[in-house]
Amino acid sequence: MIRVAITGAGTPDSGELIRLLAMHPDVEITAARCEALQGKSLAAIHHGLIGETSLTFTSSADFPKCDVLFVGGDDLPAAELMRLRTDRPELKIIMLNDPELPDPERFGIVYGLPEINRKLLVRGATAAVVPRPFASMALVALFPFAKHLLLGGKIEISVAAPAAILDATDIAKTEREIEKALLSVQSSFTGNVSISTHVSEARRSALMDISFGCPLSLQQMIDLYEIYDDHRFSFVTTSSVGVSEVAGTNKCVVRVSRGDKPGECSIGVAADCRLRGGAGEAVHIMNLMCGLHEKTGLNLKAIDFEPV
Repeated sequence: MIRVAITGAGTPDSGELIRLLAMHPDVEITAARCEALQGKSLAAIHHGLIGETSLTFTSSADFPKCDVLFVGGDDLPAAELMRLRTDRPELKIIMLNDPELPDPERFGIVYGLPEINRKLLVRGATAAVVPRPFASMALVALFPFAKHLLLGGKIEISVAAPAAILDATDIAKTEREIEKALLSVQSSFTGNVSISTHVSEARRSALMDISFGCPLSLQQMIDLYEIYDDHRFSFVTTSSVGVSEVAGTNKCVVRVSRGDKPGECSIGVAADCRLRGGAGEAVHIMNLMCGLHEKTGLNLKAIDFEPV
């Protein structure tokens, strides 16, 4: 069994993670740290856990007894994180927040988007940061184009998402995150990413529209996504996609079409922001790091039945 500890365990994202890990066949949760909730049961704070775990929140996590540490919220200062990297180099650390480190790569922290960095995650990585939800969605859609050096100028992104998701998202940092990841794949990328947002009625999922210049035909664009044929959570279609296709899953579904202007590509993306770029992606990263099948504990199905 993989022994797991969680810091910042009182946040909604950590609650989503705990629900997944409590049902994961290869995981034992050893500690859930949240000083403000010390002594309270996890089930009293995070719904869906009655009968699944008897754990209570602790004010400390017993790091020497865990194999994987999930870092949620701002509960683990950068200095403590780096001490752990030094004292326990074999400990796998997965961060659901953006660590305030000047150079994460220098400390061996992998950008945890499996579509881009699956080989790194499988081949010995011991620390990773989970992408922000909108960055995860955009990069799944754009990576095949960057891989073939097809990105040039401005990339315009429009996102419709629940107010709670938008309120928790730093759009400027998300834009920079996408640009940095694209530049790591296509060093010639000189464009910029611009994100506009709109509040939707969805409960937890987002729809994204991406527009940029591309000379390829529709079929040629679709063919680029063949690099995802052996991936388990990224799918491409030419049909319209609503949030019902992804809610409650770790899927990222991409719709490809020609834009309204000549030479323009239009891509639609749908994903559940509590899982993709959140708890689901964190578990996916753990599975890859620990040599498990990547869908272990993530065989989830869409839970909304209205085609919206």
